[in-house]
Amino acid sequence: MLRWLKPRETVFFDLLEAAAQNAHEAAVLFERELRFDDPERWAELRRQMKEHERRGDEVTHELVDKLNQFFVTPIDREDILALAHALDDVVDRLDAVCERLVLYRIGRIMPNMMEIASVAVEGCHELQFLVRSLRDMNDVHNIRLRVKRVHVLENKGDTLFHTALAEIFRDPQDPILLIKWKEILENAEDATDRIELVAKLVSSTVMKNA
Repeated sequence: MLRWLKPRETVFFDLLEAAAQNAHEAAVLFERELRFDDPERWAELRRQMKEHERRGDEVTHELVDKLNQFFVTPIDREDILALAHALDDVVDRLDAVCERLVLYRIGRIMPNMMEIASVAVEGCHELQFLVRSLRDMNDVHNIRLRVKRVHVLENKGDTLFHTALAEIFRDPQDPILLIKWKEILENAEDATDRIELVAKLVSSTVMKNA
């Protein structure tokens, strides 16, 4: 069926790919700026991440508008909406971390936090391939491999998250700082969860349509 789509109906794939690219760019920005480990950069990081968050919202709103305009869609409407919201949520979670870096006046970044950021970049890179694969769904074997890779990355993110929690609770000399970091780490780990959710949604969509 997908081979016979009219050009105008491919707009849904265009928009989902734009959302995946936006998530990847946001993750790259996040990881790069954390590597500087410079609190003077947090405000600018927050400003730039807010642009990605705004862009993601715009793509989601446009997708909803297109769903209201088209009677026929290349894949189920529910799948399109779920993918759009899940991709948007990845950026929202990264934005939440950046917001708290500024609001909580965070100084040095924990090493495990930087590694979680790297996991997010790798995961979003895989999502770009997975979302592009929705156009034809020919390479089911490779899609499954990529989904498994995202799952491995998410498990790595979980391990880094729990290790970081153990570290901050090991010697909690500053309870306020502990609370701040716990919230930051939870949002960062949630971003990796949302990345895996996108991969699972792509996988289920492919299984229904391939």
